[in-house]
Amino acid sequence: MATRILQANLNRSAKAQDLLAQSLAEWQIGVGIIAEPYSVPPRDNWAGDLDRLAAIVTNSSAGPLPLHRVERGHGYVAAWIGDTMVVGAYFSPNRSLAEFEQFLVEVGSVIGRNRPGKLLVAGDLNAKSKSWGSPATDVFGAELEEWATSTGLIVLNRGSSNTCVRQQGGSIVDVTFANATLARCVRGWEVLEDVETLSDHRYIRFEISTLPANPSGLGRPWRENGPRWAIKRLDRDVFEEAAMTRKRRP
Repeated sequence: MATRILQANLNRSAKAQDLLAQSLAEWQIGVGIIAEPYSVPPRDNWAGDLDRLAAIVTNSSAGPLPLHRVERGHGYVAAWIGDTMVVGAYFSPNRSLAEFEQFLVEVGSVIGRNRPGKLLVAGDLNAKSKSWGSPATDVFGAELEEWATSTGLIVLNRGSSNTCVRQQGGSIVDVTFANATLARCVRGWEVLEDVETLSDHRYIRFEISTLPANPSGLGRPWRENGPRWAIKRLDRDVFEEAAMTRKRRP
C-alpha cells in the first residue's frame, strides 16, 4: 500500500487552490504539501503556518490519514501523518541570507525536538543548487545543502525539469527532502510538466510505500501525467475545502 503525495505552490491564487482540491480528489492523493496557499481552512485535516505561507492537507477519501499538528512558525508547519513527520515550508526570495539561515535553524529545531523516525520536508525555498537540478548553485542553495546534510536529509528531486516557469525563464526552487528511513520508501518522484496548475509552479507528485523500494529509494515514474482539466467545467464541489477558498481573504 502506498500514500500519494502532491507538492505545489499556489501563488496565493483561489482558482489554483480550487484546482488543487480537484486534483487531490481525482488522483486519490493522500497528502498535499502547499506553498503560498490562498487560504488555510479551519479544519482538522488542514495545518498551516503563522503567515499563511505553507500548509499541509490530508484527503480522507484516499484512506485514513489523520493529521496531528506538531509545531508551526513563520513560513513552516510540521505535522504527524501516521508515523511520518511532514514539514511544509516556504521562504520568500525577497528576504536576506541571514534570515534564511535563521529560518533553517528554526525548522531544524522542530525536527530535533521531535526526532521523527520518518521525515519528509518539502516546499518552495527559493534556493538553487546543482544538487536538485539547477544549472548553478547560489548562496541560498549552498546554505540549504549544508543544512540538509547536517539534518540527515536526502534530496529526492530527480532530473532538471523546472518547477517554476515564468515569462522571464524557469527555475528549480521547489525541493523535496526525506531522511534515509523514508527515502527508501519513496518512488516515482516527478515534476508534472504537462498538467495545468493555474499557478506559475508545476505540481510535484510521488508515492510513499509501506515497504522500501529499490536501493536508490526511487521507483519508476507513474506513466500517466494525470488528467488535463477543462477549467470551465471544473466541479468546485468535488472537494469540500475548495468551496472555502472562494471566500474573500481578510
